[in-house]
Amino acid sequence: MKKTPNSKNQKLSALCKRYSNFVADLFPETLAPAIPALRPTKGTRADEALQALIVSPQNQADYTGTGWRLAADVKALQYKGWSIIRRDIAHRNCRALIAEYRLDRADPGTAAALTAMGVR
Repeated sequence: MKKTPNSKNQKLSALCKRYSNFVADLFPETLAPAIPALRPTKGTRADEALQALIVSPQNQADYTGTGWRLAADVKALQYKGWSIIRRDIAHRNCRALIAEYRLDRADPGTAAALTAMGVR
């Protein structure tokens, strides 16, 4: 009859994700170069949303661009490879929480695209 291990003496056979979150790669020169996010076509609503996000974080209540669905434009940017951080905020003109979006400049693809555009 096989003994079943109990939780006291059980050993992990592989790295546990909880304990193996490495901060940096030991050999970064061996990593593939970052693929820059694709820039949306000029004059589209996605391009307008990108220009607004480059300047500052945006939310639907304060967004001054054309169109009434900022979330759809943000999703279009995400499909093109842009990394966007979303968080819920309380806005003075809204009863419910609304989403605020900002570019994740630490993402390699987003950073490469911003560098190619000449944006710091």
